Amino acid sequence: MSNAVMKQQEQRNLDGFEGYEDEVEGGDDQSAVQNNLGTKLVFTIHGTWDPPVNADLIALDVRRVVNKWGKERDKPPLETIELKPGERWPDIAAMNNACPRSEWREGFNGELVGPWAGQHIVIFVDPETMVRYWWPSPITTIGSTRCVRDLVDQTRLMRRFKRQINLHPVVELSHTHMPTRFGGRERPHLIVKKWIVLGPDDDKVLPAPDNTPSLSGSATEKPPATAGKVIDQLKTVEPPTRKEELEDEIPF
Repeated sequence: MSNAVMKQQEQRNLDGFEGYEDEVEGGDDQSAVQNNLGTKLVFTIHGTWDPPVNADLIALDVRRVVNKWGKERDKPPLETIELKPGERWPDIAAMNNACPRSEWREGFNGELVGPWAGQHIVIFVDPETMVRYWWPSPITTIGSTRCVRDLVDQTRLMRRFKRQINLHPVVELSHTHMPTRFGGRERPHLIVKKWIVLGPDDDKVLPAPDNTPSLSGSATEKPPATAGKVIDQLKTVEPPTRKEELEDEIPF
């Protein structure tokens, strides 16, 4: 098989978790993502989620985008560039410097900022209702960026320990304290409750980002008509054993 074909196959095996990329063209450390899917979630300055969600959600995907914003805050972006899995971030500072100052706008702290900005978006689904949620997180917000990176790191590690690409975390929307130079505040925190398999065990390739992973075939057996919650019927994956963590037999 040629290198080109192998590379194409590897790209098809990537989703927003496996293809997450932190490096930026030009050496800057940026991060981004976005998409208008379902109900928009916001983590407020009061340390709460709006709207409140009293259910565990399946984290389906992480997307990265670079948006060009106009001067009106309540308007959608003028232009959106969605990064492909594994694609490096563009040099956003250079993109802004290339824009005329007439396109710059006032930031939240009163300073002028360029129109281009990066964003993460985490896409969730409530398995009981199939209601989808999306959480946009600006890359300039340290707390929410850390939350996204923590989720990506946990997911990548679990997939590697279990050697399954179709594992997804079931999370609780929460918050945790983060010290700052202003005395500390609450930042978003996604608590991983358990891990589930979306799709057949032997399906190692997730659907394209625009598709919702199928829940069919993910239960260990067909549930009875009187079954309880959908989330309890999905096939779960146990935490890695000591052998899996070491990737070897325990030498005693």
